[in-house]
Amino acid sequence: MRSSILITLFVFASLTSAEDYYKLLGVERTADQRDIRKAFKKLAVTEHPDKKTDDPEAHERFIKLTTAYEVLKDPDLRKKYDLYGEEGLDDSKRRSNYHSYTYYQNNFGIYDDDPQIITLNRNDYFDSVTESEKMWFVNFYSPQCSHCHHLAPVWRKIAKDLEGVIRVGAVNCEDDWHLCSQVGIQSYPTLMHYPPNSKQGVRYKGEKSYEEIMRFVLDKIDADIREISKSVWNLLFEGNDKSIENPVLIFVCGENRYCFTKDERLRIAAIFDEMVDVKVFHCKDNDCGSVLSDSTGVVYLPPPNDANFKPVLFEDVLEVEDLVKKILEQLPEPQDINDDQFEDILDDLKRKSNDGWLICFYIGHATDFDVLLKHLPSILKDVNLAKINCGRYSTLCKNLNVNHYPAWGVLKPGGAFELSHGKNTMNDVANFAKSSLKAQNVWALSAQKIHDILGRQNGEVWFLDWYAPWCPPCMKFLPEVRKASLEFDSSVLHFGTVDCTTHAEICRQYNIRSYPTAMLVNGSTTHHFSTQRTAPHIVEFINEAMNPTVIHLTSNNFDKKLGKKRGRHLWVVDYFAPWCGPCQQLAPEWTQVAKALKPLSNVKIASVDCEAQKSVCQAQSIRSYPTIRLYPMGSEGLNSVALYNGQRDATSLLKWITQFLPVKVQDLNDHNLEKSVLKTDDIVLVDYYAPWCGHCIILEPQFAIAAQLLENKVRFARLNCDHYRYYCGQAGIRAYPTLKLYSTRQHRNSLQDGIRIKASTAESIRDEVLALLPKRVRQDRDEL
Repeated sequence: MRSSILITLFVFASLTSAEDYYKLLGVERTADQRDIRKAFKKLAVTEHPDKKTDDPEAHERFIKLTTAYEVLKDPDLRKKYDLYGEEGLDDSKRRSNYHSYTYYQNNFGIYDDDPQIITLNRNDYFDSVTESEKMWFVNFYSPQCSHCHHLAPVWRKIAKDLEGVIRVGAVNCEDDWHLCSQVGIQSYPTLMHYPPNSKQGVRYKGEKSYEEIMRFVLDKIDADIREISKSVWNLLFEGNDKSIENPVLIFVCGENRYCFTKDERLRIAAIFDEMVDVKVFHCKDNDCGSVLSDSTGVVYLPPPNDANFKPVLFEDVLEVEDLVKKILEQLPEPQDINDDQFEDILDDLKRKSNDGWLICFYIGHATDFDVLLKHLPSILKDVNLAKINCGRYSTLCKNLNVNHYPAWGVLKPGGAFELSHGKNTMNDVANFAKSSLKAQNVWALSAQKIHDILGRQNGEVWFLDWYAPWCPPCMKFLPEVRKASLEFDSSVLHFGTVDCTTHAEICRQYNIRSYPTAMLVNGSTTHHFSTQRTAPHIVEFINEAMNPTVIHLTSNNFDKKLGKKRGRHLWVVDYFAPWCGPCQQLAPEWTQVAKALKPLSNVKIASVDCEAQKSVCQAQSIRSYPTIRLYPMGSEGLNSVALYNGQRDATSLLKWITQFLPVKVQDLNDHNLEKSVLKTDDIVLVDYYAPWCGHCIILEPQFAIAAQLLENKVRFARLNCDHYRYYCGQAGIRAYPTLKLYSTRQHRNSLQDGIRIKASTAESIRDEVLALLPKRVRQDRDEL
């Protein structure tokens, strides 16, 4: 029967061409993998053909559902689908597998429906678990494993009872076998314990019972619960200890008084770590005073500097969950604001540079979330805090593209708004608020603003980052964009982010092919960012695009600059196409080449965009991209040309180009060494090198450029120490490369007598050498 076997079917494009995969599963485009799994599981047990035997379309409909699930659960396939729709998926990715109804009912993601258990996958496991400020306990399981099902109720109870104390996770190794293999999982279930701020987990080897696991976790909690004396009790109860900054929770124990168990007190202390100081007071009947009744087991004391200081007595509270709620009720939290207040705050920020706001968008509450809300005011002291109930103000939340809860957004001085796509942990939310508020020039863009920028309807310059919230490289790039924005004034340049799950149609319209994609839009020109995704590289890219070192040749200036009247200039030109991958990889290297050769006024580094300047490239018979051509000095017109076919890194390119420079570096050997270095009146700079030495290879073109800068002042030479070890030993060479300057002849008795030059770039070599030269040689420096 079909219910007992796995069915593999080919799904033709015509079956799903009119369907939206997100709508099929009933999820938002920003849904994470957990939401996608939960939605599919719910549909799988209601829409499975085994349950709809009388429906002739059930089979075809279920194939569509499984196809949508298989695509959206895979980050690479999801990216292609988001950008190009189903046409972007090749036929091999349009195969859909589905299991029997029993599999989806009993074996598909054991913990997907448990709110206290965090289902982890390869995209978020290491970012979430390792080096977390909270302890983690993770269950690696297989849905096919009977022991895993036996453990499930225990694991659920552990997660429920330790909510807020530690973070409890689960990894389905049937779905994420790559992750399980990487962690070293060899059997199921395997429980891994991660202490706070740890990089590696420790395998739990104890009995897999509730009591033993709970004991193991509680023994790992580091909480300082001190017993206090009667005098300290009186001091605290009366609010006279002004050194106390946090609220104090005191468990009052006595012969007939319930003050919770030691383990329960430990759980409370862990939940409110760094928020509330937990203490224990063992009082006798005559020590407790008349204020406390026999049913008072816990006392909450606000900070003594609180103007409304008054002890709060918790009576007849017997359960940890009830006590947690009571404590949370006492702690201050951000104010609730409505949509009109939000607009007032935004208008105020546009007019004045007031402190920014961190706003929490929520529906409902949970212990972890409540603790987080209560804790934030104590660590974000210079930030206004508020929360908005998206159940009441759904229109506002929709306009701000808030579609998951809780969500955190920042309103910045100047009016920019930015949503967080990171984790909902204390450190992550706080760090997002701080970095986002500091980066006041980073804006989450609306659809209209994107069209205005790319339609060149304003004179502003923008650096745009196109991303998807579920894309891990995108989430790592966003903080780098914020850091880079700090280096530019908003009057010169703006930074904008475009969420391609929210603005999917716009991203397709502007041919965004991958995430993250970044570009600089400056008037009618768009420069694509293709180098390393770090803040320094972003800054370097923007500076180069706005003040280019590379000369951009067009049909208007090409013949004038490279024609018959080229003069004594050497030109090196990169013919490229902006859509060409190798061209994009070459771009940052080409910029480094231009910067290295910038001190030489007779060398010009240029580029031609063959998409924009087709006539130029056709006239030059450019048939592939990138094509690199060098037009030597002294040649007429465009007839003499050298073609480059080597590796496209800056060092290799520079080494090739410097071969065509007029001042040559002399190669030394056993025949010319003494005459060229020791028995000459010339000032000589020698590079002692080894051909296998990486630093020597990098220095070689810099050395050649320096030779041009010191023309007629210093002669440059090189000695291969692999071939002439004896002479390098005579010179006292112990490392490669080593530069030695031989200045006045009377001080040159041996190769040992040279002066060590420590510089490693052309200009720094020039400056260090000039500082050592006699004044008569140094004085003519007008061109330097």
